[in-house]
Amino acid sequence: MCSRPLLSLSRTPALRRYSTPSRPQKSPYAQWYSETVPAMIPIFLLGSAVYLGLQLTQIKLSHEKYMEDASKRIQDLEAEVELLQSKRVMLTKDVASAAPAPVQFKPSRGWW
Repeated sequence: MCSRPLLSLSRTPALRRYSTPSRPQKSPYAQWYSETVPAMIPIFLLGSAVYLGLQLTQIKLSHEKYMEDASKRIQDLEAEVELLQSKRVMLTKDVASAAPAPVQFKPSRGWW
């Protein structure tokens, strides 16, 4: 009737219903993490690269703006220094021409 032997003589172990499987089933959370996390690695790397690129661009533009502002400030200060120096030269010429000749004192012959 049945073509299957009742007793197996081969050496392969038979799986019994009360025995535990050789590989335990993963929990739903472990299953989700094992499927999702490896897929997120390329997204994380791409996002990090974009963020760092944008940050580098912002730093470069900020530094460029600072240098332009500093250059303008230096030019303004140099112009102010030249104006003040020219005023000083004009005032010293006017004072020198308007001042009377300095009086020279004759030293006394002794200390007494």
